[in-house]
Amino acid sequence: MHSSAGPGLKFALLQACVNRMPARNHAVVTGYPSDEGNSVEVVRGLARRLPVYWLVGDEPRSLDWLVADAAGAHQVRCLRKDTFAAYWAYVCARYVFFTHGLYGSPEPPPHKVFVNLWHGDGPKRRNGFATVRSTFVVSGTQLWGKQRARNFGVCENNVLITGNPRVDQFARPTDDEGLRALGIDPGRHFVLWLPTYRTTEYQGNRIGNLRNWSDADELSDSARVRATLTQVAHDARAMGVTLAVKPHPLDADRFADTGLHLLTNADLRESHISLYQLLARTHGLLTDYSSVWTDFLAVDRPIGFYCPDLDRYTDGRGLNVDNYPALLPGPLLDTPEEFRTFLRHCTNEPQASKAQRARSIDRIGAETRGGATERLLDAVGIPLPGQR
Repeated sequence: MHSSAGPGLKFALLQACVNRMPARNHAVVTGYPSDEGNSVEVVRGLARRLPVYWLVGDEPRSLDWLVADAAGAHQVRCLRKDTFAAYWAYVCARYVFFTHGLYGSPEPPPHKVFVNLWHGDGPKRRNGFATVRSTFVVSGTQLWGKQRARNFGVCENNVLITGNPRVDQFARPTDDEGLRALGIDPGRHFVLWLPTYRTTEYQGNRIGNLRNWSDADELSDSARVRATLTQVAHDARAMGVTLAVKPHPLDADRFADTGLHLLTNADLRESHISLYQLLARTHGLLTDYSSVWTDFLAVDRPIGFYCPDLDRYTDGRGLNVDNYPALLPGPLLDTPEEFRTFLRHCTNEPQASKAQRARSIDRIGAETRGGATERLLDAVGIPLPGQR
């Protein structure tokens, strides 16, 4: 695919190859970023069933730790996406899994199965740049699963409400040593704040400026927000709670000068800890419009929401549901006093908080069981050895 032909001609050639090449009994998986949890768990699950080509944008050896302990890891071959071997594996694959599309997302032919894992359920309106074609789309909730059918042009029967595969990482929590490597005391209660991005700061070269946009002002641009976060960080320390923030990989905001314990994707990679393995060790989650809260329902712990820009965000990026606060499994927080109450609930949760979470699970139709990856692969029809 490294030719001087224009993008339209290259896409047509790729579509023709996908249509005409016989399907070989292997799978291709890709995610963005390369260590994205849904794609990693699918690689691990597929390795027990058939050969897997894992197509990545990073140096392949830097990702070995993510699958080294998986059953069947010897069946995984990690390739750079921009190599001929990767294209060849793709056009011949019987099964293709991706989070954001792959190679322009040609239409899947009848003799092959393409699965759109996407990257989470949630209220953010999809303002995508491209058409993502697939046979199936995965979701973790009935509410947002129905929207997937409309967004991606698949019939509702082909929306698989299996849960997002990445929730299986909750069953492999990082250990105390892993927490210490991140500067977190395993003897203290630990709450993680995962805000979604407002303004992006994309560092890669691919499609350049198209990657950078703004859905709302950076939170740290607000003096009121900075003052609130600084006070909340102080209160958490006084309560014996470690409150850490991990910005979204695209986020331009780094929440400097707030006193919060800052974690980055680079920190997690260096310590060989996935985000959901870290989440499994938390006593509570803070977030806003991020899809992470729909997954965190599976661990049944307190979730608080900090949305100081709710009106601005709704008018800007936009939400795909009406009355978002009514769906939430936890409180909307605004003042330091409300944060202190939430942090106390993370150390000793009252029944009313658990009841609110249960109502939210029912309202959105969340799949909260473990084993999401196996449910997905079974639903797609990929047999285990001995079942063929």
